[in-house]
Amino acid sequence: SGTEIAFILDGSGSIEPEDFERAKAFIHKMMKTLYKKCFECNFAVVQYGFEIRTEFDLRENWDPQATLQKVVDIVQVCNVTRTASAMQHVLDSIFTESHGSSKDAAKVMVVLTDGEILLDERNLTAVINSPQMAGIERYAIGVGDAFKKPKALNELRLIASGPDDTNVFQVTNYSALDGLLSTLQQSIIGIEGVQGDALEYELAQAGFSVQVLDEKVLMFGAVGAFDWSGGILLYDLATKAAVFLNESKEEATQAKYSYLGYSVAVAHTARGPLYVAGAPRHSMRGKVLVFQDGHLKQSLPGEQVGSYFGSELCPLDVNHDGVTDLLLVGAPFFHIGGEEGRVYVYRLETETGSFTLEEHLHGQMTSPFARFGFAVASIGDINGDGYEDIAIGAPLEDQLAKSSSFGSIYIFNGDKDRKIKSSFSQRIKASDISSGLQYFGQSIAGGFDLTNDGLQDIAVGSLENVIVLRSKPVVHFLTSMRFNPERIHVFQNTSNLTAKLCFDRVSALPVAQQGLAQLYILYTVELDVKMPKSRVQFEDQNTTRSGKLLVSQHVCSELQLYTLVGDPCDFDCFNSVFLKVKHKLYKQNDNMEFALPVLDRYQPSEMHFQLPYKKNCNKTICTADLTLTTQIQKDLVVGHTKEVTMNVSLTNSGDDSYMTTMVLDYPKNLHFKKVTVEPSSPAVQCGQPTPLTSAVLSCSCRIGHPVFKKTTAKFAVIWQLDESIFQEKSVITINITNINENSTIVTEEHVLDVRYALTAVLTKPVSLMYVNVSEGLLENREFRFNVDGENPFNATLHLQIWVPIRIQGHTIITVKNVSGTQLLLGGQCPRQALSCFIAFQGVRDVQYQCVHCSIHTDGDNVTVTAELSLSNTHQFLKSRTVLLVPGKITFNRELYLGLKEENHNAEITLVFLKEEVIDPLPVIIGSCFGGLLLLALITVLLWKVGII
Repeated sequence: SGTEIAFILDGSGSIEPEDFERAKAFIHKMMKTLYKKCFECNFAVVQYGFEIRTEFDLRENWDPQATLQKVVDIVQVCNVTRTASAMQHVLDSIFTESHGSSKDAAKVMVVLTDGEILLDERNLTAVINSPQMAGIERYAIGVGDAFKKPKALNELRLIASGPDDTNVFQVTNYSALDGLLSTLQQSIIGIEGVQGDALEYELAQAGFSVQVLDEKVLMFGAVGAFDWSGGILLYDLATKAAVFLNESKEEATQAKYSYLGYSVAVAHTARGPLYVAGAPRHSMRGKVLVFQDGHLKQSLPGEQVGSYFGSELCPLDVNHDGVTDLLLVGAPFFHIGGEEGRVYVYRLETETGSFTLEEHLHGQMTSPFARFGFAVASIGDINGDGYEDIAIGAPLEDQLAKSSSFGSIYIFNGDKDRKIKSSFSQRIKASDISSGLQYFGQSIAGGFDLTNDGLQDIAVGSLENVIVLRSKPVVHFLTSMRFNPERIHVFQNTSNLTAKLCFDRVSALPVAQQGLAQLYILYTVELDVKMPKSRVQFEDQNTTRSGKLLVSQHVCSELQLYTLVGDPCDFDCFNSVFLKVKHKLYKQNDNMEFALPVLDRYQPSEMHFQLPYKKNCNKTICTADLTLTTQIQKDLVVGHTKEVTMNVSLTNSGDDSYMTTMVLDYPKNLHFKKVTVEPSSPAVQCGQPTPLTSAVLSCSCRIGHPVFKKTTAKFAVIWQLDESIFQEKSVITINITNINENSTIVTEEHVLDVRYALTAVLTKPVSLMYVNVSEGLLENREFRFNVDGENPFNATLHLQIWVPIRIQGHTIITVKNVSGTQLLLGGQCPRQALSCFIAFQGVRDVQYQCVHCSIHTDGDNVTVTAELSLSNTHQFLKSRTVLLVPGKITFNRELYLGLKEENHNAEITLVFLKEEVIDPLPVIIGSCFGGLLLLALITVLLWKVGII
């Protein structure tokens, strides 16, 4: 952006040394004047002779004084006049982005020469007509009589741009160059003002924000420059030179009313300073611009529309090494429920010199319009830990609380690793200071000892008031406790120990000693705080004791402790006894000359110390080696099995196992009854089962507490089996644990095969049915089967009845109806049964029809009504006397077990009765023939005897 001016200085041998110095002085004066009047002018100088040399390019203008000195130090190269090559060099090596040029900047060449071109391999006309030359304003200054020649004058006119000689200047000698200064400066400034820049500084409001870099340089925020897009102004007090920095003209035009320069700051790096400026209205979200060496290095965009990101800047050197570590950026209007405010923390990376977002800070979120981050200030090391601290204002906090006072400031402390602690150490409210104090925290300044007590104080601005907050000395203590003996012996009946409690003051600031003569440490010691029942007590049988000690460099108190045996030890004699120590500062009276010291906010006021038990181990860590073996009856029949027994064998072949515990998870259908332990086994004690889920119970058993030594525990766990349906998968899980370090859980799992008992008896009222075959009539018969028993688990019983319907293809029986007394209550029996071809008791020529009934109750009576067709059956029934109608009960045997299997079958026998049929015709014929024969015989006999 701005204007880029390249001076092309003739250093050929035709120029006398004193004239060359006058040429340098001319360039020096012109640059110095333009530095003051043209804030966006950058310069480069190229000298040409037998070589073409860049004395400095556009990147080296960030320090005007150093740049002007480079002009003074130019050494003449002499020899030939290669003007065309020098101009091409400017196009190739000056007006390029790699050498600091901006594509949006106005570009100017000023050629200062004393004669026509000599021994130049380039053609001047070709260079002038090059596409690279487009848009570049050129000025030609000819010195001496050489330009009275037409050729030299034409070259001078060709060098200059424009249709006339407006940009051509001729002087007779180098001493007359000063007369061109005013005219040439006005021409160049006119170019700078072509786009209206001359008017864009009139409302700049330079000084809206100010940062003192050092004794020589000031940095001003100019929020009104460029139609309130803003910028920053670096002003050298010694040289009166000023450098204006902002975005490019194109970007600045698009970012009107950004207010760049609303806040300014300087970040110090190993590569030099970074100039940081906030633009809280940029892109509606706010932006922070970082400049280095006169160029924009980095932009940090805001996160939320309207948050006023960048309105407050605070660079922070956390570890006081002279290099900036963090940049804090305020966004006081950041809103969640209201304008709560937020402060962004950026880390300055040492390798790249760029900022990266690390975290954000906020106050308490109870006040929706606090505007946290309205003011942010570095306040020095107020807690004496060697790290820089900050204060952040929230001037509208509690304004809605209907209080006459509102506003707060928050103190955040520096931390190691060049960080800020994310939680505030102190919140100071306006109501804590004075009634009627309003907008407390709208401005903050710190890092000054205003009370002459050696401590950094804070000045806080509010409406019509400035409040000075005096810092309190911060005291750091190292709390320690030593025991004698160092461990508790488990199997001693009683044991007394000495606990030595000490406080060592390690305050970093000598001023923290102020007021310590009247200051006490009030402490409280609580014994065995992690156990429900204490295993240690004081001599008065209490487990809590308080006392006070006068503060000094090193102060101690001895406490007598007594360990207990019995129930507490049985509960746990492996885990260390934890002692909790709480302490605070206590003053004897209120008449103290100095501010009362306070404890470090980040130093814990509550400490825990461990008193361990003595352990019998081969190494530092007790490593038990537990082996678990279990046996259990896995086939359970609910309604038949009464008890379930699991035999357990647990062996420890390693170091002592402490607080060995067996946890049993089992279905709630199992009711824990007891544990039986073998006489030589360690004790096993089980507690009351507790619900683990709606279907699972859990029972914890202590094995050989407190110490399960190298031995084997053998015992049996006995449950009673409830006569109810299991809800889930039936699993018993055994977990063996201890509290040894690096211990692992020993686990076994048994999946139970659960079935449910039922009793079903199939009977028939009539075992034999007689059928008279000889009569050949149609008959209706009923085949009745009775199902009785107990079905408590509502098993589905299937009754199958096989009715013989055909013999040798001849139909003899037709099933007419199937009925039952209880089928309407949930059973079902189809009226039309399926045809079945079966072989039953060796009968292979009989076709049966199957009647299948499902029964869900304890019993039912099923009747099959059938029609017997006996006509014309004597031929195929002549060799058969009986037919069987069998019945059978079946069910899901994977889920249920029948207790009386022999009663699941029954059969009805059909007995066929047959009468012999005699034909009377042969008898009659025979009788007649016999009678006639007898009559003839009698007649013959009578004839022979003479009767006839």
